[in-house]
Amino acid sequence: MTEQLPLVFGDASDVSSGLITGPENELAIKWLKNWPDWPPPSRFLNIFGPVACGKSRLGEFHRQRTQAQILTRLDSWDPRSLTGSHFILDDITQSKNWSEEALFFLYQTVTENSGTILFLSDEPISNMAWQLDDLRSRFRSVNAQEILSLSEASLRPLLEHHFTQRQCVISQTILNFMVPRVQREYSYVQKLVYEIDTRSLTNKKAVSIGLVKQVLSEMSGDNL
Repeated sequence: MTEQLPLVFGDASDVSSGLITGPENELAIKWLKNWPDWPPPSRFLNIFGPVACGKSRLGEFHRQRTQAQILTRLDSWDPRSLTGSHFILDDITQSKNWSEEALFFLYQTVTENSGTILFLSDEPISNMAWQLDDLRSRFRSVNAQEILSLSEASLRPLLEHHFTQRQCVISQTILNFMVPRVQREYSYVQKLVYEIDTRSLTNKKAVSIGLVKQVLSEMSGDNL
């Protein structure tokens, strides 16, 4: 009989539950737990890191703790649609989805209301090539915390986490096979688990080493 991974879901009342915590994101979680005592000059925080490293999940737990309003775009300034004093800007980047003028007015309004903003981005917002001088200078004052690249020690827990989230049962034997063969990239791990689970559901068969080999080979172009 194979040993199966238990389906364990975290308590959403705790910012760190339901998350894979490790050296990569422990400081980011500490920042969130210290809310609203983020240091001046602005009580704003930018958490940044690689694609699929869990930034949006951190943002959701922050929302549950603070009732902050999540924005996934801000292409115009309409203060009537923005209620409260605490905001989460998810996947902020220099694009048409994020008007620089609207971002500037939001920054000013939240500052005047003694509110907070959590910026989530792939790269630091202070490094982005904003055209509006006032916005660029203000973003340089925002506290920033990086989520680090995926470490070898965190690879197995992350695989387990993604399989659990998809409610895909997998044996420890298969995990042992996967760990030394998997690239240490958040987005790669996410896509790998998706492909394995999708193939398993399509074939109506449990995940096997043969299936894992096939997916790994197709994603890497190598024969395992």
